[in-house]
Amino acid sequence: MADSGGSRVLADRYVLLERLGSGGMGTVWRATDRLLSRTVAIKEMHLLATGEELDKQAARARREAHTIARISHPNVVNVYDLVEQDERLWLVMELVDGPSLKDHVKANGPMSPSAVADIGLQLLSALEAVHAAGVLHRDLKPGNVLLRRDGKAVLCDFGVAALAGAESITTTGAVVGSLGYIAPERLSGGHAGPPSDLFSLGVTLCALLSGRPPFARPEAAGVINAVLREDPEIPAAAGPLRALLEALLRKNPADRPSIAEAREMLRSLTTTATATPDVSKATRKWNTAPRRTLLGLAALLCAAVLLGVAVTTGVLMSRLGSEADALSGAVASARSSGQDSMDTTRPTPVDAVMPVPGDPGSTAPGDYWMFSDDTFIRFRAAKSDYPVRRRHTAVMRLKEWDDTFENLPESRKKIDAALPVPGSADEYWVFSGSRYIRIRLTKSGEKYEDTLVAGPRPLTDWKNAFGELTAKGIDAVMPTPDDPTQYWVFAGDQYVRTRLDGEGPGGQATYGPSGLDAWTGTFNRFPDFRQKIDAVLPVPGARNDYWVFSGTRYMKIRVTDVEYKDTVLEGLHNLLNWTALD
Repeated sequence: MADSGGSRVLADRYVLLERLGSGGMGTVWRATDRLLSRTVAIKEMHLLATGEELDKQAARARREAHTIARISHPNVVNVYDLVEQDERLWLVMELVDGPSLKDHVKANGPMSPSAVADIGLQLLSALEAVHAAGVLHRDLKPGNVLLRRDGKAVLCDFGVAALAGAESITTTGAVVGSLGYIAPERLSGGHAGPPSDLFSLGVTLCALLSGRPPFARPEAAGVINAVLREDPEIPAAAGPLRALLEALLRKNPADRPSIAEAREMLRSLTTTATATPDVSKATRKWNTAPRRTLLGLAALLCAAVLLGVAVTTGVLMSRLGSEADALSGAVASARSSGQDSMDTTRPTPVDAVMPVPGDPGSTAPGDYWMFSDDTFIRFRAAKSDYPVRRRHTAVMRLKEWDDTFENLPESRKKIDAALPVPGSADEYWVFSGSRYIRIRLTKSGEKYEDTLVAGPRPLTDWKNAFGELTAKGIDAVMPTPDDPTQYWVFAGDQYVRTRLDGEGPGGQATYGPSGLDAWTGTFNRFPDFRQKIDAVLPVPGARNDYWVFSGTRYMKIRVTDVEYKDTVLEGLHNLLNWTALD
C-alpha cells in the first residue's frame, strides 16, 4: 500500500524514503518507522527460488532473522523487525550512518596494519556473538561492514546467512556469497562452519591492507581455482599481520585458528593512537554526501601512491634497460636516412590495432594496422622483443580512409578500438568516442578499398554485449584464447567478457563488469595498466599470448584457457617512435 503522498508503506508502519543500494541478495532502503519516530534501514530480500524451495527459503529467513534479532552486540547491526508483504520479506534494521569499509578504502586508500588489526578485533568479537547464537554470516567482506561516526565497525547484511542452506553455496544455480571471499570448503561443497567465516575475515583484512582481495583474478573460474588451490597473495603492507593472515587463509578449516587464538595474535599489534579509522571528516551521512569529496580524497592519495610507484618502476626499468639502447640505435639510423627533421625520440602511443584481411595470395598472417591519434601504419606483428617486426608503410593519416572514417567525425582524429565481425573475413566494427561504424575492406592491387557498411550509430546499441561500459567509450578489445566468439572489452579501469552473435551489435556480457585490478598477474602490477588498456595485439603463432599497450608502455602477457590465469612474459618496456622503425 501507499500513503497519501505516494510513498510505499510496509505493515502500515514503515515508510520507504529512498533506495540506498542494491545487490544480488537484496535492495536496501532508508525508511521511517512511524510508530517509534526513528529512521531505519530496510532490506528487501531477493529470494532466488520458486515453489517449494521458495517456501523453505522464506521459513529459513524468518528463523534466522529472529535469531539475529536476539543478538545484542556493539559490532553487530541491530535487527528490529521482519515484515512479509507483497510476497516478499523485508528485514528492518538499525540505520548505520556511515560508509562501508569498501567505500572507506576506496576514498582514503589502504589502511595501516594497526588500523586493520583493530578492525579485525572488532569483527572477531562480532563473529563470536553471531556464532554463539548458532548463526553463520557466510558473506563477510568489506562491503558488509559499516563504520559508525566514531569509526567503530558494524557487521551487517545477514541476507546470505538467512537464505543459504548450511551445506550449500548455491540456490537454483546462483552463487550465494561473494567469490574470492568464500571459504574453499564451501566452494567444494564441504561443511560450512565458524572457520568458514574466519577465512572470509582473513580475505577481508587483506583487502583493507591492499585495496583488493588476495585471490582476485580476471575471471570467476580463476578466482575459484585460486581459492581452492593457490597460495594467497598476502599484501606486502601486512607486516606483523602476515602470520595471522596466512593462518586464517589455510585451505583446511581445521588448520585455521579459533576466534580466541586469532584475538590473542591481534591484541599485541593494535595501538590506540592509530587503530580506529576517522570517518568524521569524510561525511556524517555517507549516502547523501557529494561524491566529489570522496573522489577528491581518493585522487590525492592515488597520486601520491602512483608517484611512489613511478619512482620505483623507473629504478627497475633502468635495470631492464635494453630498449633504451635500441631506441638510440633506431634514432641514429633514422637520422642517417634523412629523417632527422622528425622527432624520432618521442614514443608513439597505440590507440587501436586492426588485423589486415586474410589473403592467401600476398598477405601473411600477422599483418595489422596500428592507429595513433590521426595517424596509422601497416606492420607485421612480432613474436618477441618488440610488437612490430616490420613496418610495411610510411606513417599515414586517417583521412586516407575516405569512405569510412570520414563518415564518423570522432574517428577523423582518433580510433579507439576495432573488432572483426564474427563470421566475416573482411568486415569490422570500429569504435570512436560514443559512436561506431561497420566497414568492409576489399583488396585492390597492393591496397585495400574501404567501404561503409553501416553507421555511424550510438554505442548504446551494444548495451547487451558491453553492459554499462557503453557509457564510457570502448578503449580496447581482446579475443579470448579458447573461444572465438568471446572477447574481453576494456573501458577505463573496467572490463567485461562478452559473447558476440555476429548479427549486428548483438551479444551478451558473460562476465563483469569488473576492475582491471582483478588481472593480478599482469595489469594490477603496473599503475598505468591498472587504470586503462589502450590496445591489445595477439602474438602471431601463440594462441595464449598478447601484446598489451597502455600510454607509452607495452608488455607481453599470457592468459591460460578456461581459468584465464594471467602472467607477464616480457615487460614492462617503452614504445618506440613509428618513424624509428624499419
